[in-house]
Amino acid sequence: MLLFRKARPVTQLSVLFLLFLFALTILNYSRIPGAGILALRYGAAGVAVFFTDWTSRKRPHSALIKFIYILMPLFVILFTFDSMGHLTAYINPPDKDALLARLDSYIVGPVPDAWLEWMISPALTVILQVCYTSYYFIPIIFCLILLFGKEVEKFDIALFGITLGFFVSYIGYIIVPALGPRYYLEGQFTHSLMRDGLARAINSTLNFLEGTNRDAFPSGHTEIVLIVLMYAWRYKRLFFWLALPLASGLVLATMYLRYHYVVDVIAGALLAPVCVRAADWLYGKLAVIASEAKQSQV
Repeated sequence: MLLFRKARPVTQLSVLFLLFLFALTILNYSRIPGAGILALRYGAAGVAVFFTDWTSRKRPHSALIKFIYILMPLFVILFTFDSMGHLTAYINPPDKDALLARLDSYIVGPVPDAWLEWMISPALTVILQVCYTSYYFIPIIFCLILLFGKEVEKFDIALFGITLGFFVSYIGYIIVPALGPRYYLEGQFTHSLMRDGLARAINSTLNFLEGTNRDAFPSGHTEIVLIVLMYAWRYKRLFFWLALPLASGLVLATMYLRYHYVVDVIAGALLAPVCVRAADWLYGKLAVIASEAKQSQV
């Protein structure tokens, strides 16, 4: 227990979330195909995360270990997202797309794309498809700027908050499993998105990489990019202004490209400041615990 308390906050957060998914898998063992293998994967990932943190403290001057240690949160985020497809379809069926689509009809009207149809054009589709993919780069670039600027504490705080944001969105996928309008409302749209060339290629690649995970609610794209912007406003104001146009296009793209319902985007936007505030508080608590644990062995 003392060794765990000495781990950095993002390691503690990651291990606890993996433990949560492990417990969730065991509690729903009979519902989840291949639950035993999935639980084993969560357990192995948790051990790997903790071992990497422990090794980095034992060998602080090893460049390879430091590199793996820095990449570990990204591994956890990608690994747990990939595993969501094995959980969300079985833990809390059926899908909640009908509910989300109904809520959208109250907000923007009963015709799915009526409020955006005047914007649809081949050029805009390409631009917004590119903006949408920036979700995969904006958080990484921002964290690397802090890291290479040797602003270690700011890097740790931002990484912790971004990681927490991802985990919160994953919990949302479990509570409200939904495929999103591009699948649920297929055939109900009155206007084509005119995906050709680059837009079609990007969309096909995203469909291949993300599959058909029930990851619509909340909009993790909206939540995470807003979390990054909040930390950028705090630590790197220039990055905030440079990323703002892409981030704004990304939020619009989630709805224009039919990846998310409007209510998904609203939920993601509301969760972003909550996650940052919660991350600040939780990081402070875990950092104090880690510091006290290290001092107790001195």
